[in-house]
Amino acid sequence: MRARTMCKSGAVGLATGAVVLTLVAPGGAADGDLGDHGFGRMGPPTARTTAVSPSSGPDFEMPFQCGQSWTGSSRSGHSPSYYTIDWNRQDDLGKPALASAPGVVTRAVSLTGSYGRYVIVDHGGGYTTLYAHLNQIASTVGQVVDQGDLIGYVGTSGNSTGPHLHYEQRLKGAYFAPYFHRSRYTMGTTRSSANCNDKPVVGDWTGDGKADLGVYRTGRTVGQWRQRRGSATTVFSWGRPGDMPIVGNFGGDRKDEVGIRRLGKIDFLLRSAEGKGISMSAGRSTDVPLAGDWDGNGRSEIGVYRQSTRQFHLKLLRSNGRWTIITWGGSGQQPVSGDWNKDGRSDVGTFNVTNGTWTLRVPSGGSYTTRRFVFGRAGDRPVTGDFNGDKVDDVAIWRPSNATFYQRVSKSGGGFTSKQVAFGLRR
Repeated sequence: MRARTMCKSGAVGLATGAVVLTLVAPGGAADGDLGDHGFGRMGPPTARTTAVSPSSGPDFEMPFQCGQSWTGSSRSGHSPSYYTIDWNRQDDLGKPALASAPGVVTRAVSLTGSYGRYVIVDHGGGYTTLYAHLNQIASTVGQVVDQGDLIGYVGTSGNSTGPHLHYEQRLKGAYFAPYFHRSRYTMGTTRSSANCNDKPVVGDWTGDGKADLGVYRTGRTVGQWRQRRGSATTVFSWGRPGDMPIVGNFGGDRKDEVGIRRLGKIDFLLRSAEGKGISMSAGRSTDVPLAGDWDGNGRSEIGVYRQSTRQFHLKLLRSNGRWTIITWGGSGQQPVSGDWNKDGRSDVGTFNVTNGTWTLRVPSGGSYTTRRFVFGRAGDRPVTGDFNGDKVDDVAIWRPSNATFYQRVSKSGGGFTSKQVAFGLRR
């Protein structure tokens, strides 16, 4: 392994004449980062510290792809704290830097010195992580990220002696001894990333008109789909580590097929009913992929949600493949789709991952109404599907801490009933 590279020693505060190249922040805060990271601050190694139990905080995993080995180091004079980690490996330049835990991006900044290009993610409860010296930022402020989602690419921007990832964990601004996979990290050791998680998916796998549950599991070399069909589970591989899953009836045969959006790319790869790949490209690499029957032609089309503009970009095949744009949602909200009014067309909505609030856009005549309610809690992952076969999509959440789906299903006489099903691996 080549010599480790890290933050420059003695990089105290912002360098004289440092220029902010890009700065976006929620609430208009211009003089400090949320979580007290400081505005690009690389101050003296006297930062405030605190004690944290690895069993009580977020389920932090190493900020790298499943199975990758990295060496993390620090030193007594490491700015701004000994508890911050400089990550290295032989071929680290340009490698993806991934979210250690679910959260919301609160800062995405480019500086000529100090942290250089860096991103901060708020994980709730006062916990934040920072990813610095990036070669490229691949996330935007307000974007919801799941554990393992792309943050940026390892680089050497700012006060850096060479390619590496400067990484921080904090609680209410105070540093603490870092941990991963619920165990303390020992500086100077090489560990294999366990950022290998399940992501919830829902689809009608059998064509009976009712949605079934499933998960997309990130492995070391491939992505694995696990579909629940009654009491049985069907398993097959499709995708690679870091890909984002999507589900839709792309073939128009009443059965849902699976697809993925390549990590950091605009490329979709859909799996036909015969197991063949169908490739297409759409949107930007920072867009969130989704699918739905936007024009009511009986087949699912692709779409993307752009957090920077809070816009859904939906492709309508019936209208010669044109795109329609719907502005909806806000910071910290994750896009969802479903047929909310039984008109045979998919509609859009959002789920606020900080408080469990759903906000659905329901077409009504030439306009729309807003349906808002709370189902779930902070940290849950949203899914939608027609769980009872009434041709209206219901909502559900998957809770990572216990790997359980909680379904909110409409009743024929009005009102709703709740159902919970354990499926997948807990985090």
